[in-house]
Amino acid sequence: MPLRHAVRTAAAATRLSRAAADQVAARTAEQLFGTLGELKGGAAKLGQAMSVLEAAMPEEVAAPYRAALRRLTDSAPPMPAEVARRVIADDLGAAFGPGWEERLVAFDDTPLAAASIGQVHRARWRDDRGAIVDVAVKVQYPGVGQALRSDLRQARLLARVMARLTRLNLSGLADELALRIVEELDYVREGRIQREVAAAFTNHFSQPLAEARAAGVLEPEGLTRVTVPGVYVATPRVLITGWLDGVSLSTLLDGRMDLLPAGWRELSPGDAADLAARLLSHAIYAPAACTGWMHADLHPGNFLLLPGGRLGMLDFGAVAATPGGIPAPFGQLAAAVLAGDGPTAVQLARQVGALAPDLEMDPRLIVELLHPIVATAATDNFTYSRPWLRGLMAHFAEPRFAPAVRNLTPPREYALVWRATLSAAALFAQLGATVPTRGFHLAYSPGFRDGILAAQGLPPQSDQTVGKAGAGV
Repeated sequence: MPLRHAVRTAAAATRLSRAAADQVAARTAEQLFGTLGELKGGAAKLGQAMSVLEAAMPEEVAAPYRAALRRLTDSAPPMPAEVARRVIADDLGAAFGPGWEERLVAFDDTPLAAASIGQVHRARWRDDRGAIVDVAVKVQYPGVGQALRSDLRQARLLARVMARLTRLNLSGLADELALRIVEELDYVREGRIQREVAAAFTNHFSQPLAEARAAGVLEPEGLTRVTVPGVYVATPRVLITGWLDGVSLSTLLDGRMDLLPAGWRELSPGDAADLAARLLSHAIYAPAACTGWMHADLHPGNFLLLPGGRLGMLDFGAVAATPGGIPAPFGQLAAAVLAGDGPTAVQLARQVGALAPDLEMDPRLIVELLHPIVATAATDNFTYSRPWLRGLMAHFAEPRFAPAVRNLTPPREYALVWRATLSAAALFAQLGATVPTRGFHLAYSPGFRDGILAAQGLPPQSDQTVGKAGAGV
């Protein structure tokens, strides 16, 4: 089996000379990436999650297979059109009765995208007002639930391979994936969450414009920059949403500026990357703060660059629950590390459940360990890069941090928040973007804001100005 062989060869690479290890790592990556595109279910889902971390891999290993990893986020082998139509007929027939075909007035049999648990077709739908609108129809693969559970064995092997190549301990991610399978299969739940997030990005506009945006209609330029398509139908296996005209974020990552829509292609590559990263930050953190949901499946295929310099956000199957907003202790922990306050950092790590009460932690060690990642919020702007991310992974792998890495474990209920945060940093590194990270933390994380104020000797929620927000677009 290719994945088992990849595990063995990746392990062998750690015991060889640098030159020999590089050759083995390259062969391992070739075997690994060649297998990914043929997988559905659990292994493909984890493969998509891992694809954003390719920026953490050695350049000589990742470069030849970057395109293959990007393809994993955008496409996979599709199911036949007749199978997709049968699923649609069963679910829409149950939801609308025998007249459902009068609602789905056109359907393209060729899928536009096929991913880990379903595929997407373009269609036309008659809405409740009788208007005919362009829609995206996501259809779940029959029997994918069983396949997901079976493929998790492959997913755990994949996590071991990627751990060898990136120095990341990814076993927790594979375990978290296992826990989230049922949620990702529930299109009714996904539709409800997507409606809530779409409303969060529209509720400050006039009602007619809000209705237009919910239908996926491209609004006038300049009124908003993040678009979440509205939801028309959500059944157990079929999700029908508004259609967005745009190109995948992968197009920008590949440097194909000529294929970008108006509002993007006129920008320099650097300016386009910076704008994309700012919009991604809003798309990720604003819903977490305002709706209690944080998008946790941050691969490039889930984000579209839209005309007018806007960003579309898709696929709300994998989301982190953030009731009450981003947990305050996480922001306070980041602020304590920035301030060099080790004892407070240890106390907060215990408070969030990342450090067990019976385990000791050197306060200086936790500050040294976490400082490089929270240093992204130390100044108004931070420039992410592949070398920075590789350096961060090498930093975490230093032997002196082994006890801290072993003892610090993200609590299960926040595992997807950690996954989303790391994935966002990896996307920014792939873009090479300069991001007002501090401003986003101040805007969307009250815990970070209060922690910064506390370090300045000011009370929480003070009216004092704390740095430059810098997060507006």
